[in-house]
Amino acid sequence: MAVKSLGYVVIEARDLDAWRDFACNIAGLMPAQSDREDVALFRMDDRPFRLWVQKGDRDAFVAPAWEFASREDFESALARLEAAGRPVERAGVMEARARQVTELARSSDPCGHAMELFYGRFYDYAPFVSPAAVSRFVTGDNGDMGMGHVVLTAPNFDETHAFYKDVLGFRDTDLGRFYLGGGGPDDPGVGFAFMHCNARHHSLALGQLPESPNGAVHMMLEVGSLEDVGRAYDRVLKSKGKVPLSATLGRHVNDKMTSFYMQTPGGFDIEYGWNGMVIDPASWVPTTSLGVSDWGHKWAHEKDD
Repeated sequence: MAVKSLGYVVIEARDLDAWRDFACNIAGLMPAQSDREDVALFRMDDRPFRLWVQKGDRDAFVAPAWEFASREDFESALARLEAAGRPVERAGVMEARARQVTELARSSDPCGHAMELFYGRFYDYAPFVSPAAVSRFVTGDNGDMGMGHVVLTAPNFDETHAFYKDVLGFRDTDLGRFYLGGGGPDDPGVGFAFMHCNARHHSLALGQLPESPNGAVHMMLEVGSLEDVGRAYDRVLKSKGKVPLSATLGRHVNDKMTSFYMQTPGGFDIEYGWNGMVIDPASWVPTTSLGVSDWGHKWAHEKDD
């Protein structure tokens, strides 16, 4: 029926070596076996890969891949997509095999954001070993919480928010409303929808913002300890600007994640964090957060006081 987790992401890159350096030496992901010279794969657990980075003419986030628990759930979602007027393209057997899934399809949301949909967990049973000595990446038992979360822009916010709830089965965790214009009676605020599909606080967030030129606002990777975050933070600082720091270390109010943000070679950000909130989807009552962070998270574009 509903999406089960964020299975992997697809990224396009002009320079695969830049991604190999960033993913392995900064983020601490493990390089995975790829049968194609134009594709670099990276893993964070016992799945064959979680990042698919393909060579192309641009640097951008291409698509999240949403995982379903069964063929029945997968087919039900495709039928709802078609009924909602969204395009559905079924991939061939060999393309699904390359993605190491049982069946694969593509569609898009009302903003035009591409997505992949699949079912069928594949494992190669190779142990995860981080080149940067990251203790582990948090994906849940048997990967049931997925690889993290993605944040997408949604200029047509209400329509897109309803689409992910009604068509793909996401549920609201937190409906943020941030008053960036001073909060007066004429300030409508900027809407955010943080949405869950499992026990992770959110696997998807939508922001009432103009379309991102890099395909996504950010994606999040969660690690196993605060030390993992601190050491990655040091690796970014030691890069002396080669890896731009987008936001300093801080703690979010809604999902309690302690994290920082860094810019990827694709131009979008990665939030790199620890200790994100785990919820009970069956009993969770959505909140409305009026702030972003308890402390920290000073953004690179902000001026010093």
